[in-house]
Amino acid sequence: MISHGLINDIILLLIWGCLLVSCYTDLTRRTISNYIVGIIFILTILNFIFGDGQLNYSASGIFLICGFFMFYCRFVGAGDIKLITVLLISIPSGSSVLSFLMIITLFGLPLAIIAIIYKHLKKPEGGVTLPYGIAISASYFLISSITLFKVIF
Repeated sequence: MISHGLINDIILLLIWGCLLVSCYTDLTRRTISNYIVGIIFILTILNFIFGDGQLNYSASGIFLICGFFMFYCRFVGAGDIKLITVLLISIPSGSSVLSFLMIITLFGLPLAIIAIIYKHLKKPEGGVTLPYGIAISASYFLISSITLFKVIF
């Protein structure tokens, strides 16, 4: 019989794979696919049912409400909000949630600096957008490798 810890790790690796795909599409096309977000959501539910996963509805729900406001004010793209919301479901504790959000900000800072430099050097017509899915994914890679893996590491 396969242990819950091993199932947990396999599902987390599948989520990582989905996040790598979302990084690629966000970098090349500035979109985060709804299919990828849906697959991550399903994997999170499967991890809760078969693995060691826990569901954190409160953090996810609060961020979703705040995210609608941020999207309405055009601070953040809808794909970024959906990705963060679905990833927050799988992060169990409050301190990990805060760490996840702070690390997103820290990883996003170099992206913003690069975008500012690019804007001043190239002066693109349509403006510059940030592929923030990269910072979101990098933050989840770090938090999940520290707090969520059970068997592999």
